Amino acid sequence: MPEAPKTRRRIHPLRDAIIAGVCTFVTAAIGLLIVYVRAREAQLTAVQSEMLQMARSMAAEVDGDLHETLTSPAQTGSPTHEKLLEPLVRMHRAAKDVWFVYTGIYKDGRVYWVLDTATHYRVPGNTAPPDPIMKLYEARDADYERAFRDGLEFTDPDPREDGGHHYLSAAVPVRNHAGRAVAMLGIDMQLDGLDDRMAIIRNALFVALVVVLFLSIGAGAVAHQLRLLAAALVYKLRKARAEAEHNAAAAQSASRAKAQFLAMMSHEIRTPMNGILGVADLLRTMSPNAEQKRLLDILASSGQSLLRIINDILDFSKMEADRLELHAKPFELRALADELEHLLAWPARAKGVAFSIEVDARLPAGVEGDRQRLSQVLLNLGTNAVKFTDRGSIRLALRAAPANEGCARVEFSVSDTGIGMDTEQLSRLFTPFTQFAATQSHRGGGTGLGLVIARKLVNLMGGDIAVFSEPGKGSTFSFSVELPVASLASSTTTKGVLKLDSLAVLVAEDNAVNQTVVAAMLKSLGHRATIAKSGREALDALAREPFDLVLMDCNMPELDGLEATRRLRSGASGARDPRIPVIALTANAMDGDKDACLAAGMDDFVAKPVTIATLRDVIERTRIRREAATSERSRFPLAR
Repeated sequence: MPEAPKTRRRIHPLRDAIIAGVCTFVTAAIGLLIVYVRAREAQLTAVQSEMLQMARSMAAEVDGDLHETLTSPAQTGSPTHEKLLEPLVRMHRAAKDVWFVYTGIYKDGRVYWVLDTATHYRVPGNTAPPDPIMKLYEARDADYERAFRDGLEFTDPDPREDGGHHYLSAAVPVRNHAGRAVAMLGIDMQLDGLDDRMAIIRNALFVALVVVLFLSIGAGAVAHQLRLLAAALVYKLRKARAEAEHNAAAAQSASRAKAQFLAMMSHEIRTPMNGILGVADLLRTMSPNAEQKRLLDILASSGQSLLRIINDILDFSKMEADRLELHAKPFELRALADELEHLLAWPARAKGVAFSIEVDARLPAGVEGDRQRLSQVLLNLGTNAVKFTDRGSIRLALRAAPANEGCARVEFSVSDTGIGMDTEQLSRLFTPFTQFAATQSHRGGGTGLGLVIARKLVNLMGGDIAVFSEPGKGSTFSFSVELPVASLASSTTTKGVLKLDSLAVLVAEDNAVNQTVVAAMLKSLGHRATIAKSGREALDALAREPFDLVLMDCNMPELDGLEATRRLRSGASGARDPRIPVIALTANAMDGDKDACLAAGMDDFVAKPVTIATLRDVIERTRIRREAATSERSRFPLAR
């Protein structure tokens, strides 16, 4: 009995192409919208945190007992009024984008204003008259009044609009000598800068959306052609099968060729799209299993690549906005060379390529410059040398050249025996987003911005990158910069000096991963670490047992690091040594965070992420500073 004919599925190339394009565009648009919303939330959260830190610093300058004596408008201009205003006016002048600084009290169910820095200082453009003492706040805001009534810290959850500008308000309690909240200090910050940043992000996302639109159209067109080709192949196979049995082998071969072709094209299209669409969708739909674990590993790897790309793009954006800056500090040239050898020698030797470093003996031990940016430039040049060299050698050289008095001119060069470049490629070498993968075997990803940023950094240092290259023989990148000669303390030039003294270090940190990392770093330096998960636990530990040093995180539950340090320095915490050195170890790296930590009584400040060398240097720096400031003491606690 003949086999019943199978219902043949019709192929709709145009419909499938449109669906593919629309799905790609919609998914990308939703993703970009989520990125924008999350970016705005992150920006607002950062501004709210900055405002609270600023308000706390200002509130610490207000004498709560003296503030309680201001009860009448007649006291305006009095010595007490002027004394309370003076530190607030000074800090208001130094603050950026802060429109109003004021204090108020809660009385008889209403909020009354007491201090207003507008009495002596107005932000340009602020024409509002200053509020007199005990002026009633006429607006009614339940959350705001509750904060004033209970002495609670407060920030607006969302910006408010007034006069065509957006504002955020924050308030923190002002306390008297007994620690009781007697007033609230408030600040209003104008968010024009935030609005400008969000506008830039919106424009960037809009451009990205337009790019995705064109990519979607292109993907749809490719899918359309593939579907048309598939339809043609299927038609030919069906026709061949109907004509004769002896053509079956050819039809099967054509079918296999078709399948391989489609698989290849699908692979080439899906590979770059996988991180954008596939992984995100699968993570939302799959429960934690082995397959999802594999996808999460892919996502983690992609995230690291994305971080590097973002860093390049951020540097490139700063460069375009002329905001790429250098921060000069003393550093050791030999240590920089050793660090680069550690980072570059292993990948070079793993390819069978010799790697060497040459440091001119005439160079001074220490110079002053931006070590991090200089390392970034040399690491970029060295990484490219490793990438494009398959045999031979790579040499990093630091040579002395004639310089002005008190300075050292250092000539840096990175030479390799790699593939080299021709004249046409050299002409495009420092063009943004340019790579040479189209004419050579692809040797790794990237944005094509590394050399552009490196050249700009060298220009900021007063030099320029010169390139000599010959196809098949290799390349040499070189530049020279003049740096002031710097004298280095023994702790800078002698690695591991602190390992001679085993310190008892209290680590106040609530994040479990950071606890493990910092404890391991301290152990590698020869110190002993004790963990406290909050500021309160840290004060309890300092009261129970002796320590040599405290590494204090700023944001912790129960009691933050700033308040814990204030209580420690006040002597009311019961700690054995209220003068014990305290170093801020925090992820707060915005402008003003260091000043807030020092104002709270901390001895130094380190922003995460931290390295062992940074940790070693800050401990030694704190030791030296304490020894100089407390020369009347017979010994310093760190030098056991």
